[in-house]
Amino acid sequence: MTHGDSSVGFTLPAYSSAQQTGCPVNDIVISGSGSSLTTPSGLEQETLVGGNYIVKPSDTSLHQAYTFYTKVTAAGGSSEFFGPYVLNVGCNSAYVTYADNSGFVTNVAKNVGDSLSSAYTLQQPTST
Repeated sequence: MTHGDSSVGFTLPAYSSAQQTGCPVNDIVISGSGSSLTTPSGLEQETLVGGNYIVKPSDTSLHQAYTFYTKVTAAGGSSEFFGPYVLNVGCNSAYVTYADNSGFVTNVAKNVGDSLSSAYTLQQPTST
């Protein structure tokens, strides 16, 4: 998710029951734990947008990774936890890494009195 962009979020997968006709999914809740319901830190509760459940951070200006789970409940009360899911917002170490440009030269042999112009050509680092 782009840093500061409040118009997008993490789209949860579509859940279904093997017994869809008799036991449709009727509740999806996000959780900070995969075994019990806890409030996930820094995330808003899921919202239904155009048929998809979307999870957004409470503050889109933070550069952070949020880990959360979902508890899916079907009609009749059967439930299951799924995840973990990770929502990356902005630039964080789990999402962006930087490295020196392959053309970056770190040593140039110069003698006393040599011109220093064009001694180093600084190359932009690369990011992945």
